[in-house]
Amino acid sequence: MPKPDVTTGISPSELMRLLPGHLLHATDNEELGGAVIQHYRHVPGAASVTAPPLRDHLLVVNLSGHLLIEDARTRGRWERRWAGSGQMSLMPAGKGATRAFKGQSEALLVHLPVDLVQHVALESGFDAESTTLVPRLAVADETVQQLGRLLLETASNPGPGTASMLGLLTRALVLHLLRHHAQGSPEREPAPSSLSGGRLQRVIAHMQLHMDEHLPLSSLIDLSGLSPSQFSRSFRATMGKPPHGYLLELRIERARNLLEKTDLPVTEIGLQCGFGQPTHFATMFRKVVGLSPREWRVARRM
Repeated sequence: MPKPDVTTGISPSELMRLLPGHLLHATDNEELGGAVIQHYRHVPGAASVTAPPLRDHLLVVNLSGHLLIEDARTRGRWERRWAGSGQMSLMPAGKGATRAFKGQSEALLVHLPVDLVQHVALESGFDAESTTLVPRLAVADETVQQLGRLLLETASNPGPGTASMLGLLTRALVLHLLRHHAQGSPEREPAPSSLSGGRLQRVIAHMQLHMDEHLPLSSLIDLSGLSPSQFSRSFRATMGKPPHGYLLELRIERARNLLEKTDLPVTEIGLQCGFGQPTHFATMFRKVVGLSPREWRVARRM
């Protein structure tokens, strides 16, 4: 694996100081092979960040919320992607970036040292000279999502075996990135989606504006300009879940916000979030969050 010159790259702590949010938790120990795990909350609103070249490879796993990311490309062009729950972005070491953010989210940042990735590549039989991690911006990867959430859960609940478990999960994550998100890897790179840019923004904006109403799939298809089959496949490829699953996520996210920040009755919150029946609201909220709406409100205010 070609080794980038990252001797002057910025460290995880230096990068965190540039980001417009709050560090909730960080983990760093010998078993991680120099990797650093950070649980990060992006503050609501819009912000722009210019980051110098990174010392480590950076993997970002979106845990919740929705963030519009604009990434500056060459010749003044920008790439725009919506980052939702479960999607990932990857920035190789030695690379810098200028990005604008709009929205609110929580994310797991995993900083992977170049030496660690190279070691895993060599011991796993990859061609060290041709296998190089490639940039990714808000793409769906269920395995990365699962490993990321396991990393966060393990790091947040320390006990016997925690360090060893974190080391194993980190190496599994690196191996997956080498297999699926690297040049020269045996796996084919994800196919680009035809639902992007302005079309995707129109669909998402329509969902956000009308989430308190009945939203037939046909209305979203019409906005996208795609055929029904193209829309369903492209939406899942871009957002990591089908349209109805993403709409449910939007509704639950708004419900959580209203439960925490207002004194509106639970029934009224359910109606404002598109749940016509209180029982349906309670059932779906518990399925996603793990608590009933009332239990969640009480827990957040303790």
